[in-house]
Amino acid sequence: MSQTSAAAVLIPVALMLVMAALQLPAAATPPPAQQAPRMIGQPNCSTTCGNVSVPYPFGFGPSRCYWPGLNLTCDTSHGPPQLLLGDGTLRVTDIFLRNATVRVMRAGLILNATGNLTSNGWNVPFGRGFTEHAYYLSRANELVVSGCSVVATLLADIGEKIPSRIIAGCASCSTINDSGDGSTVVRGLRMVDNLENKYCTGTIGCCQAPFTVGGVPNSVQAGLLYSSHAAEQRLLPATVFVAEEGWCDENILLLRANGLEEAPILLDWSVTRGLPQHKGCDDGIGRMPCKSERSSCLYDGQVGGFTCQCDDGYDGNPYLAGGCQDIDECKLPHEESRCFGECINSIGSMDCRCPHGTYGNPVIKGGCFKICRTE
Repeated sequence: MSQTSAAAVLIPVALMLVMAALQLPAAATPPPAQQAPRMIGQPNCSTTCGNVSVPYPFGFGPSRCYWPGLNLTCDTSHGPPQLLLGDGTLRVTDIFLRNATVRVMRAGLILNATGNLTSNGWNVPFGRGFTEHAYYLSRANELVVSGCSVVATLLADIGEKIPSRIIAGCASCSTINDSGDGSTVVRGLRMVDNLENKYCTGTIGCCQAPFTVGGVPNSVQAGLLYSSHAAEQRLLPATVFVAEEGWCDENILLLRANGLEEAPILLDWSVTRGLPQHKGCDDGIGRMPCKSERSSCLYDGQVGGFTCQCDDGYDGNPYLAGGCQDIDECKLPHEESRCFGECINSIGSMDCRCPHGTYGNPVIKGGCFKICRTE
């Protein structure tokens, strides 16, 4: 071995001995790089309030953090943070970008009449909290009425050029007359009333009515179904509230025991402000709210608003540049990806095939079979 080769071997060994003597730690192996979390809001903007995620176009704080008309309030003045909509009478618990809905909790009843009932009935406002055009009641709600011989209807504005109309109504403790077309007729008022899958059928002191269409709530009109029962009604409270469809069925026993403190309501929303005159997603208008190149625009002519969705095979926030990212379908459960064979992910899609040595239909559970070879 030459002197040069010997030195090349001895120098690293000597360095290791020196480090050991000085008790210097060896360089640690760097941890594997982790994928950066997806952005859901604008840079340097808060995207959580308490335990609620706040994705753009929603936001609070500086105006750059939200699209005009979709600003919320994160209230920390009364204990744990609460995300509030509008004037604060509606508390936000969930924001869904994919189907453009917001779940809010509304405290109290729309109507709670326990005194003498007048022959004219009641006409009470639904309540505050809605801002102009941005939010409206989703069809996935229902009107709930309790009492006896009480009929109530919910009126709403369903479009800029359409006057207020009834979007839900039912009668409790009533005799239901079948109209022959699946709906019911009560006191000359035709109302859709699904009596098969609801706890409150209208004959046990309460009734539930699905919405026929969504809209901005205007008022609740209620009165006695039979005026001859007015004396009895002085002793029975009449209550009216709106709740997300199905919630009443799951909580009816709790409601009867403790009354209603608050109930969830689903709101539809859309981008309606901060845009030039438009008639749809054409002429590039839709690209103003839909920032992601992997997104598409949907136009709601009823309210004149836009919503955005990620293209098939992508997920994320379509309202942000680069917000829609490829979905790795191969990491999804088989029932969700519909691939029960060998899955190969691709940009915006996937390839599903039966494993080597098998044949059949890989999108059906148990659809791949071994190839039987005969010599």
